[in-house]
Amino acid sequence: MLKVRVFLFLITALVCGVNADEEVAALEKRAAAGDAEAQLALGGLYDQGRGVPKDELKAAEWFIKSALQGNPQAQFNVGALYANGVAVPKDDRKAVAWYEKSAAQGQVDAQFNLAVMYATGRGVDKNDTKAAEWYEKAAFQGFTRAQFNLGLMYLAGQGVPKDGLRGYAWFIVAANDGDPAAIKNRDFIEKQLEKQSKPDRKAAGQKLARELAAKIKRSSP
Repeated sequence: MLKVRVFLFLITALVCGVNADEEVAALEKRAAAGDAEAQLALGGLYDQGRGVPKDELKAAEWFIKSALQGNPQAQFNVGALYANGVAVPKDDRKAVAWYEKSAAQGQVDAQFNLAVMYATGRGVDKNDTKAAEWYEKAAFQGFTRAQFNLGLMYLAGQGVPKDGLRGYAWFIVAANDGDPAAIKNRDFIEKQLEKQSKPDRKAAGQKLARELAAKIKRSSP
């Protein structure tokens, strides 16, 4: 459920012959001293049960501490906790609030989740325009499912002006990254264009897809 960035210090410790328990203790010391990245990493260890016993409450505690210091990955994680009711009471409004903080800093998972919240009216009033805006931000960071969803919105004219060509282009971009639904939609549209003898339309969509792909700046993992 949670996408967390856990430092690879445990693997490094094993390779270098360093005691993993000592590395965890050092991380705990840094986290207790207010290091936001250490707090995030420690939360990740508790969330996954790596090097420490799995403990969702402690994971949430450290994620929240890091999020309150403005760490975008931690803010996303806290949003996910509230959205799913893990270690905290389920609260979609709080989830949206944390996703917004994270998304504003460019965290792509938060941008996508925030788009979904606006698209479905979870924790906010349903707003297709804002959903499309956040899908687009995530799409231009290489988030494949956001690219597919944005394609659907252009095809339907939902939250954006209806534009079948742009919708088709986004399906191509997502399909090139291997999204199964995008591949299916791309192939269906291309078959329809072939039946209608519209090779120029297909070529225009492929050209636009290349232009969109050239603008994508993929986020760090």
